[in-house]
Amino acid sequence: MGLGLIGCATKSIERRAAPARPQRSVSLEEALGSYDRYCEGLRTVSASGDLDVKDLRAGKQRKLGVRLLATRGDRLYLKGQVLVVTALEVVSNGERFWFQVPSKRTIWTGPAGSLAPAAEGADQAPYYALRPRDVTAALLPEPVAPKESEALFLDSERALVCLSLAKAGVLRRRVCLDRETLRPARLRAYDERGELSADAALEAWRDEAPRRIVITRPAEGYVAEFRLDKLEWNKQVPERAFEPRPAPGYETVEVGR
Repeated sequence: MGLGLIGCATKSIERRAAPARPQRSVSLEEALGSYDRYCEGLRTVSASGDLDVKDLRAGKQRKLGVRLLATRGDRLYLKGQVLVVTALEVVSNGERFWFQVPSKRTIWTGPAGSLAPAAEGADQAPYYALRPRDVTAALLPEPVAPKESEALFLDSERALVCLSLAKAGVLRRRVCLDRETLRPARLRAYDERGELSADAALEAWRDEAPRRIVITRPAEGYVAEFRLDKLEWNKQVPERAFEPRPAPGYETVEVGR
């Protein structure tokens, strides 16, 4: 009987996961068409939620409640608050931006494509590095639309398929889509040397909209994370929202020249 019981003992064997189901096959035309349709269907966005901005080099972090409006043409209105106190207001009309910080009684202004609006310094809050064009590019991305001088190619990994746009052998844009849903997952922009300048992750989709958007500028060491409770596409927004409203008595600083 003893020998019989020993022979019936359970023996552990190597565990193996169940075979993965075949990956969805996605062509370049299918990925490009899906992404471009997504972009072309968006004209405006109205959203509110929380904003967490980190300056990794300075080791600083700031959390704000945020309300924003954006339209095509890089037009943006963003208001950040701590409790009920306004910490900053950002306005961009697509050509210029105005970055207003009540605690500093200062407005930084310059071309919409300028770099960080405020000078470096130990007393600078991390949200000073936030760029209006980064926000509009993540919320209202442009179609890929390759030109004759540009090359477009497709590559993939298990969960993503990616469209890469290059010019003269230098990478300029990279768009990654979720393989199953073909929703945008990562939006990357590169500088003239082909180095990553901005990376936006679109996550936590609900009602066909991303509710978590993480914008990173790795070379400058800052991260802006939006967690949006409310988001509406293509809602009528007032034109006056994108007009500067300088407060009396504030110092105005020109940047980006």
